[in-house]
Amino acid sequence: MTTESKQENPPLEWIFLELEPLPHISGRETLQLWWNPERKELLGEGVETILTMIDQALQKGSIGGGNSQYEITDPLAKPTELAVILAQFYWVIPQPVSEPGEIAGNESPDAPETDNSATTLQ
Repeated sequence: MTTESKQENPPLEWIFLELEPLPHISGRETLQLWWNPERKELLGEGVETILTMIDQALQKGSIGGGNSQYEITDPLAKPTELAVILAQFYWVIPQPVSEPGEIAGNESPDAPETDNSATTLQ
């Protein structure tokens, strides 16, 4: 690989988050979000639900389970803090992408829209 080819692939700044509700959690849907920790941005349908969870965690200042306590100070910038918040209700499947709207390198925002509302893992 040459230096020139390395420069052609800029670092991926966004993370596509597929959030699958845990089996014992009812009333939550699968969510697809795009997160940029450097910009502290979270985008996607259902983002309001996640931002509410983040606000609640910030108000408490920590999340605990068993003998562990996790301090919550800046979850939109710190991956471990966001993971602790999301793991209460979701399996999190993260994948780096180049921009919001891209899904795991398969689709881009310029691709024709598809209905992903009934998407399931198989």
